[in-house]
Amino acid sequence: MKQNLLRIILVSCLLITSLFFGGTAYAQDEELPDPGLTPDSPFYFLDTWGKNIGMFFTFGNEAKARKALQYAEERLAEARAMAAKNRVREMERAANGYDGFMAMVNERLEAAVQQGLSDNISETVALATAKHIKVLDRVKDQVSEQDRGALTRARTASMNGQINALRALAKGRPERAIDIAADTIENRLERARVRASDNVTADVEEALDYAARIAALEEEMAAFAEEKGIDITAIQQRLAHSTANRLETLSGVYEEVPENARQAIENAIENSVKKYQRALEKLREKNALGDVPDEETVMNRVQVEVRERLRLSTAIQAPESENITVQVQVRAANQEQNRERTDAETGKPDTVSANQTREQQQAENQGKTRQRSP
Repeated sequence: MKQNLLRIILVSCLLITSLFFGGTAYAQDEELPDPGLTPDSPFYFLDTWGKNIGMFFTFGNEAKARKALQYAEERLAEARAMAAKNRVREMERAANGYDGFMAMVNERLEAAVQQGLSDNISETVALATAKHIKVLDRVKDQVSEQDRGALTRARTASMNGQINALRALAKGRPERAIDIAADTIENRLERARVRASDNVTADVEEALDYAARIAALEEEMAAFAEEKGIDITAIQQRLAHSTANRLETLSGVYEEVPENARQAIENAIENSVKKYQRALEKLREKNALGDVPDEETVMNRVQVEVRERLRLSTAIQAPESENITVQVQVRAANQEQNRERTDAETGKPDTVSANQTREQQQAENQGKTRQRSP
């Protein structure tokens, strides 16, 4: 009788601890809550019960989203602890639990958006998931490739959660949403740089892929704000500055990776150049360039080898008259090279080619003069 009573008291204490104190004590690095009971404990079922009861007695979409996010972080802390112990099955169990709670977060966040109560919770989710992605990167690096399935699914849940949260936040606070997006891109590019130096091509491509998704979301959020009649001058200036800085980082990553992994970085550089052009064009229309760096400064942030390989020397367009001059000079130089090769091969000047070159140059110069005329 006494033994049964002691068991009931012990179980009750553990349940109460899991329900009311889970997540309040933090690990030394303060990134995640203390994992508490972990999947390798025989009492782990109590933790699951406690979380189910906690969700049941939490009311309101925003409150439920916050509670689910708290529990998701605890599951992520458990997955990290199990990875450190090389307990793969238990790590997968915790990671799957994280995935489930993040699904609840997304569901409740969407409901909160429909109620018009999303700004605070959406910012919280956007910042938390940015942290989760970094933690999952480190955990993923600790385990073998064949044991990463659950972690990859958890990482996808983090990314989807962040994108949903940023979209929700942009409806009320677009500047803040774009700030968080910019920080996320910088983190992903840093991840790509580190993994490039470690020669882990797959991780580089993953990091660049998510950075590209968030970069596209930046422009989507800016366009949405503009449609609502918000002055997005400050947003466009931020985008221009951020994109210019990213080009320098991407150029460094390009130098680190092997030849067969450069296509993704080439695409990222070209897309960044185009994005910078679009932001610059909108700022010029408003006469609001401010301290945004000019084209020459931006292109100098890209390594010469990269510019030549991607033919980016004239990617940022100059005014129309300067473009005409550049085109004439390039074509004339190419024709001169062709003529010299012909002379070398035949042993005599190619009179016809030389005449054609002069006639084409005259025609192009006349066209240039007509375009400059009022």
